[in-house]
Amino acid sequence: MSFVSTLNEYCTLLACSSKDLAERSGISPSTLSRYRSGRRTPSYDGESVRKLASGIVSIARERGIESIGTEEEVKADLLSGLNHSSTVFSHRLDALMRTLQISNVEMSRQAAVDPSYLSRIRNGRRSPADPQGLAQRCAEYIVSHREDRELLRETLEVIGGDERGVRSASELEDLIARWLLEK
Repeated sequence: MSFVSTLNEYCTLLACSSKDLAERSGISPSTLSRYRSGRRTPSYDGESVRKLASGIVSIARERGIESIGTEEEVKADLLSGLNHSSTVFSHRLDALMRTLQISNVEMSRQAAVDPSYLSRIRNGRRSPADPQGLAQRCAEYIVSHREDRELLRETLEVIGGDERGVRSASELEDLIARWLLEK
């Protein structure tokens, strides 16, 4: 089950509002609203999931709902719906952009995201909402704006590809996007 579904299921089971859970977990109401709608997901290794689990267990205890389990069990349940590969995505995107000397502002224009959001993805504080779309847009930018052979070699070196196996720009885009998304 997805993170969004799991979180919403807990709220339904507890009959609690987003406001109640936000107060108990110490997460802002706007952030919790984004989590519940799926417009944002917490990072796999961040504090938000732990805070949510703590808030959920606190509300369950207060309401006498014993079927919720421990904080660790709730945290594990929430984490099971998150894509752990987003950490890999973050590290790979960061390595690629550093090697090719691409700034957040430059890449964010092509990727149609805010530069600060891209920065948070690169440093692992955020998971991309649409990893496939972001990977594809980043790959398209890299290929279309980094055409010289030396940069092609550097790109392939970072992603572990072979120059001889790439016959077209679209093949290179696909190779980069797949590499960013691999687990």
